[in-house]
Amino acid sequence: ANFDKKPVEMRAYVRSWTLDKNGKLQLLNSSTQTLDQWIVFTPSRFTIPAGGTQTIRFAIRPKTQPSQGEHRAMLYIEEIPPQSTNKPSVVTTVGRLGVAIFGYAGEVKYVGVLYSINVDSKPNGVKAIFDVSSKGNAHVKMKGQYAIWPAAKYPGAKATQPLKKSRNRSIKLPENVIYAGRLSNSPVLPDTRRQLVMPIKKKLPPGNYVLDINGELGGVPIDKGIPFTVPAAANVSKPALAPTTSRIK
Repeated sequence: ANFDKKPVEMRAYVRSWTLDKNGKLQLLNSSTQTLDQWIVFTPSRFTIPAGGTQTIRFAIRPKTQPSQGEHRAMLYIEEIPPQSTNKPSVVTTVGRLGVAIFGYAGEVKYVGVLYSINVDSKPNGVKAIFDVSSKGNAHVKMKGQYAIWPAAKYPGAKATQPLKKSRNRSIKLPENVIYAGRLSNSPVLPDTRRQLVMPIKKKLPPGNYVLDINGELGGVPIDKGIPFTVPAAANVSKPALAPTTSRIK
């Protein structure tokens, strides 16, 4: 859609891609087994009038027998910059939107492996680090929730349950739960081992806590409690805890 008051010229194209160890997208060279070589789409160049929309239709037509498992491509929609105004003081910016396309062939295996969960806790912030890999032929994601408990009040991993989802309102957390949120759902691609870093947005005062996990990775349950300690910062008084409410999206 074009929300501007002027028409905009666009072009579309496809590329093959992967993720590096930090989860950043990297474009790859095409081959006979990359999905970008099998995608046919129209139009490839078009103008969207002011306030108008444009539909791009695509089909997947393999040119060779696809290997089993997951195939990935990115359909980019990019603005074509207007002709130069020849004014040195004018800076032209263009927008680009990428739409990930996944295709699957033959037997698809989702095999997630969780090696460890560590909590890096400092006075100025806490983050959980998940060391995971995908041993199958398709990407896996973590699903589920985490909750922060005071260590002295933690009932154990088996005694905790996922909280009910709420899209439009905050929910009252169970007694003694300080904060809760959704697990990181960044994909882990096939034959890849990654560290998923999940910042804890809640500011925690110094003390002993437990990070409680109720979730799964590629269908494998994760039901764990990881103790951690937030150290005291030098010459900083302890902040009070905020009311025990959170939003589970």
